[in-house]
Amino acid sequence: MPLRGRFFFAALLLIPTNAFWIIQSEVMRYAGHPTTISLFYNTIFWLCVLLALNGLVGRFFPKAVFSRLELLTLYAILNICSALAGHDTIEVLLPILAYPVYRANATNNWELDLIPRLPKHLVVTDKDALKPYFEGHSTLYQADHLRAWLLPTLSWCGFLTTMVVLFMFLNVLLRRRWTESEKLAFPLIQLPLELTAPGAPLLKNKVLWAGILIAVVLQLWNGVAVLNPQVPLIQLKYVDQAAGFPTRPWSAIGWLPVGFYPFGIALGVLLPVDLIFSSWFFYLFWKLQLVISAWMAWDQTPNFPYTDAQALGAYLGIGIGAIWAARRHFSWLARVFFNEEKETPDPNDPISQKSAVWGVLVCLALLVIFFRLSGLSFLVIAVAMIIYLGIAIAVTRMRAELGPPVHDLHHAGADTMLPKIFGPTAFSREDHIGLSFWWGFNRAYRGHTMPIGIESLKMAEQSKLGTKGMFYALIGAAVLGPLCAFWALLHLSYAYGAAGAIAPPNVMEIFGREAWNRYNNWTGIPEPPHPQEGMAVLVGLGFTLVLNMIRGRWIGFPFHPVGYAIASSWGMSVLWVPMLIAWVVKILILRYGGLGFYRKCVPFFLGIILGECLMGGFWNLTGIAREVPTYAFWP
Repeated sequence: MPLRGRFFFAALLLIPTNAFWIIQSEVMRYAGHPTTISLFYNTIFWLCVLLALNGLVGRFFPKAVFSRLELLTLYAILNICSALAGHDTIEVLLPILAYPVYRANATNNWELDLIPRLPKHLVVTDKDALKPYFEGHSTLYQADHLRAWLLPTLSWCGFLTTMVVLFMFLNVLLRRRWTESEKLAFPLIQLPLELTAPGAPLLKNKVLWAGILIAVVLQLWNGVAVLNPQVPLIQLKYVDQAAGFPTRPWSAIGWLPVGFYPFGIALGVLLPVDLIFSSWFFYLFWKLQLVISAWMAWDQTPNFPYTDAQALGAYLGIGIGAIWAARRHFSWLARVFFNEEKETPDPNDPISQKSAVWGVLVCLALLVIFFRLSGLSFLVIAVAMIIYLGIAIAVTRMRAELGPPVHDLHHAGADTMLPKIFGPTAFSREDHIGLSFWWGFNRAYRGHTMPIGIESLKMAEQSKLGTKGMFYALIGAAVLGPLCAFWALLHLSYAYGAAGAIAPPNVMEIFGREAWNRYNNWTGIPEPPHPQEGMAVLVGLGFTLVLNMIRGRWIGFPFHPVGYAIASSWGMSVLWVPMLIAWVVKILILRYGGLGFYRKCVPFFLGIILGECLMGGFWNLTGIAREVPTYAFWP
């Protein structure tokens, strides 16, 4: 069944509304943060709203309801648009474009040193238009304001669209190998597929409703407690326990959050046992490295034990492992592309494999031109893109195979690691500027669009609805999503002020300051090269490859390389206790109830996740509508 007019009407209505919600939640209110975890609760909320609307409309106009293909496609495009609007993309990128011109002063000397070198098509240069953007109490809809933002907005939206389209072409090339040959599980699509299944058997399961009830009661209680301080709060969210370790070397543990997130426990139980175990084990392993470093006084060397660099190596190791495992598939693709072998048609391919290869090459060429115009040299572009695509493939592989709840990898992108390893003086001033822009989409990798794309194709394939409509709908979302996100953030910034009435810690100021203060450090008194950071990347990569090799030879090996990669992240710092609890719960279920009992329990844990998403969305939207603080179940 093709996508009908009601689908396009709903998409055009929901995409800007969803962008407004994301920006209100993550920037203006700084509460909720739906795009900082793998399963976006805002899109699960929207899917449930559409299902409820279907149930209501279907009673009177059965032919007017959304089809399963339309529901899943709307869910998929809202995921893509949420990622683009979210905490690791446009929310970081847009402040970087406004910060240098407005914050230039005699101290930083940017008027002479930086602003003349900035590519004018990528930043806002009209200081008069930036003043109300930072101070608020104004409107975006003035000719001079719109004119100031038009070219940078179109330039960066074009870049983001090209990047998402590149990922979609790469997903087409990887889909056959991962879905048909390796038959990866794609756990994160389980809930939307079950919710939209014909007849909705999941919703008739009493065990599911038991999980929903527990989640709703907990969130309802805590929601009331936030609105009425006389009601005691049930402490589910994390509390830092670092104060319990005041003396060296134990004080090197640093931030030690302990929380009991029900949805985190439920997500964990649905993961493979080795990944759950590895998540919390390697989190403590990273902390142990810090303690040993302090005990041996190795922490006198800045950044030792180079946790971010090791984690980057681990991600690259996972990406390399995924590419190596598919080496015969890529060899076949090369033969097809050069007409040495005829392509075998696959009804689940939205486009031909040869067309996808051409698409990858065209998108890469466009990105190289874009980055060259931003100031980067060809060598830096090549190395940075290899690292960036390696991380993208790694995140996509993690989610397709295992569905980890987090994969942030803060402060380990090419823009951070290359100047650390080789020293800022190894790069030109133009490279420094170009790499500063990279902070806008490399600060972290939680809301990555590539895994969302292949998960969406898998949903269409598994539900036997055809992937072509899904593919082109996601391409359309890649065009409309960035524009709506820029609009929402600019609209609210001119109303409230990017430096004004925004909830602490005011990320609009922080994100812009982070990028350009780093530029100051590179160009002021630059640090010497730190080749040991590069060695740490190799250590992380090597350790990951060794873990992969052992897993291939030792059935039941408990240490998973994905756990090693994600355990050092901010997200796993918050979720390590729920992962520990989930590991204990799943071990007990499997040992004393067996696999059959575990399968009967799965709806219960899905119910907890669903209940948290629904109530999380309800409280978040209530707070936005009433302009009052409300309970946020995450983070």
